[in-house]
Amino acid sequence: MWKLIHSLSKGEKLFFKRSFVNSDTASPKLYIKLFDAIASQKEYDETAILKKFHPALNKKNISFQKNYLQNLVGEASIEYESKNNKGQQAFKQLLLIRIYRKKGLLDEAHRIWKKAVTKARQNESYAMLNLLKTEFEKMILFSSSHTRYDELHLLFKQNNISYLEYADLITLRDIYAETILIKRKVHYDIDPGQRGTIKELLNKVDQYSKSAGHNSFWVRHYYNMSKGSLMYMLGKIEEAFLLFKEIHEEWKTRNEFILSNGEHYLELLYMITYSGVICRKYDYLIEAFNDPVNNLVQDTTQKSNFQAIRFIAENRVYNRTAQYNKVGKLLLYLKSNYQQWEPFLNNDINRTINLSAGIASFVLEEYNDALYFCKRAITVFTDGAREEHFAAAQMLLLLITYNINNARLFDAQYRTTYTYFYKRKKKTPFETALVQCLHRTFYMTDNKAKIKEYQKALLVFEKNKEDVVQQMYFNIFNYPGWLDSKAQRISYRRFVEYKVREESKS
Repeated sequence: MWKLIHSLSKGEKLFFKRSFVNSDTASPKLYIKLFDAIASQKEYDETAILKKFHPALNKKNISFQKNYLQNLVGEASIEYESKNNKGQQAFKQLLLIRIYRKKGLLDEAHRIWKKAVTKARQNESYAMLNLLKTEFEKMILFSSSHTRYDELHLLFKQNNISYLEYADLITLRDIYAETILIKRKVHYDIDPGQRGTIKELLNKVDQYSKSAGHNSFWVRHYYNMSKGSLMYMLGKIEEAFLLFKEIHEEWKTRNEFILSNGEHYLELLYMITYSGVICRKYDYLIEAFNDPVNNLVQDTTQKSNFQAIRFIAENRVYNRTAQYNKVGKLLLYLKSNYQQWEPFLNNDINRTINLSAGIASFVLEEYNDALYFCKRAITVFTDGAREEHFAAAQMLLLLITYNINNARLFDAQYRTTYTYFYKRKKKTPFETALVQCLHRTFYMTDNKAKIKEYQKALLVFEKNKEDVVQQMYFNIFNYPGWLDSKAQRISYRRFVEYKVREESKS
């Protein structure tokens, strides 16, 4: 109850009060007093509430009052939300059609039905269309024989897509749901079983290749998103990015769907971020996240997710292009706003944003912040976790403690990292080489000997440069660049700035 009430906007709270407060009553109802009391608490304190409203409220009846209040808040929230939600407005029309039909007011039911069907087709709301067609059948079954249905039946038959095509849409949607579940577990460190499943799903998607040019927005969306996400996991990043870019351009022209299906739009931005960074499409990424169409992302949950994904995208772009002043500003922005976003983000995005902030802090040599963010990523957000995140965090934490140059801290982290990879029994040559390099060089005082160890690790990286897992690791953080900077005895930040300048000249 406390979380629900504190999630309400000022407008929602006012709407609730206007809906359920009786102006004729001198004293507000007990559940309204309970609402105000919970709304005023910074943390939920039931003892204080019982004391405040004793004897009207007690241990025996507080559960009933809370449940009753929760139902009322839920009803008011639905009503408030439906004012600007096309999906809910359509459902209200459906309910109204049923009421008029049951009361024998068929002319009014027909009038609303015609409007609702036309609107549902425009919005490609196929599930709603099925419900509306069911209502049409019921109107036929119990109508008077003289009622004319020719016009309505003509409208009934005007389908955007055939029933076979609708079956294809449902199949593609189911494939996409399975694809998302796999992607939540793993992005690149894929075992043979997972790889087999991904290839099998991609083969299924390819059977619907005609869907790429379908006239239905949602058929095209599910086809391209499924194919793009599966190709991304198989390492075909360039091809995946082109598909995501194509879908993004469509969403911008059909931006009315952002209002009703913002979650799908945000998942697209999430995949554009991952594939776009790897493909070095930095200008497109910045442009995509600054497009005015993003203002259509409206509710608190979606806004929080948009801002979080935007931080991840821009942080990666600015780090890779050595725009470290912008990285610093992004970190300040995150520290000011993340607490508001966190409750609305899933564990995957919460973990990613903490790792991203940890890397940014590390590059800016704010090592305590880097340690805080990376530790938080794998200790607070553990459920539904990508194993890759834990492995990446272990490497980053070892790197951070190495730079802090505290023997006690480094030794503790080395033992933790070593134990993690030992138990995991799934370690790449890159991980072994880097862990050994850091452990050997930490206590060395001879710089020439250190440089030899750094170069030895770099040779391992070069030897295994075709390894997909290593490539994806280096897309998270430029470990070879960091070792090169240590060998050259300059800061990693200076090293990247120099490399970016050289690339721009060439």
